Amino acid sequence: MSTLPQTTRGKETPAAVRRHTVIMGRQDFLSVVLRLIGVEIYKVRRRIMSKVLSSIAILVMLAAFALIAAISLVITVEPPSTFLPPSCALARTPTCLDHPPTQAELTQAAQAKQNALKSVSAPLRLPDSLTFSVGITNTIGLVLLVILAGTIVGGEYGGGTVRLIFTRGPTRTQFLISKIGAILVCSALTVAVLAVIGIVVGALANFITGIGIDFGFFTGTWALHALLYLLIAALGLFVYSMIALFLSTMGKATAAGVAGALVWWVLEGIVGQVLTTIGFFNRGPLGDFLKAIPDYFIGNNIGALLQNQSQYLSPDQPSTLSDLHALLVIAAYLILFIGLSWWISERRDVTN
Repeated sequence: MSTLPQTTRGKETPAAVRRHTVIMGRQDFLSVVLRLIGVEIYKVRRRIMSKVLSSIAILVMLAAFALIAAISLVITVEPPSTFLPPSCALARTPTCLDHPPTQAELTQAAQAKQNALKSVSAPLRLPDSLTFSVGITNTIGLVLLVILAGTIVGGEYGGGTVRLIFTRGPTRTQFLISKIGAILVCSALTVAVLAVIGIVVGALANFITGIGIDFGFFTGTWALHALLYLLIAALGLFVYSMIALFLSTMGKATAAGVAGALVWWVLEGIVGQVLTTIGFFNRGPLGDFLKAIPDYFIGNNIGALLQNQSQYLSPDQPSTLSDLHALLVIAAYLILFIGLSWWISERRDVTN
């Protein structure tokens, strides 16, 4: 007589009944990724570090516009006589004054003061306030986004939570895409928020100059190029953040991603300048080759995209690099860093 328990054949085991308070949501690939992106953004929003980094970025933006406003205020309170040519008794120059200033010369000095005030205070007014804000964001925002990207990935390895999240149901690919999506959202928000703050603060500070804002430049075409300008700035932050993501994934540490991405950013400028200088003094194919290498750096291609759009926002010359060239180079970097991050994430053993 068999003592083995009888099993039911041909019947499926019923699924576990979940409590009515548990809402699973749709389980398709995209829905899971979108929920994970929401989770990552929530984690970023709740971290003290994110609030500190955001505060630093805002303070730097305010300080930059405050400096422009202070210089403009100094020019505003200066008397027009300050802009007269120096007296011949103090400086012997072809334009020095050897007589008391006439009314015509005082009028010319007042016009010179007004021209200097307009030039110095231009970043306080649109359209220059937009490009000025983005220029600051490209520096301080890049540093802060790299730190954030390195923390999002490296923190999982440092805290040991990477072993836990890989057992929660979603695949490793979905977890990686969610982190990339969260960084992309943070990049776009950083550029948008800092640009708005810069434009508003600049407009308020512009009141001290007494110079009105001429909105004759504002057209539908200008607005479209301004939007593209902001998107390109966000793309630049995103690309460097992907370097931090890749290095944090490879090094399993926040410091590896943050330090590596920042060093990459700094070295691009230094190496590019060195190669351009060497190529200038070496005539021939070798010199041309060395001068062409910086055209494939991330920073130069992002700068080319921004410059090609800024010519529609304010008087500027287009870049020597085409938009197609820059986009292809940026796409190659993104495929490289994201692809390597995915390959490492899929093949890595995290049980130890």
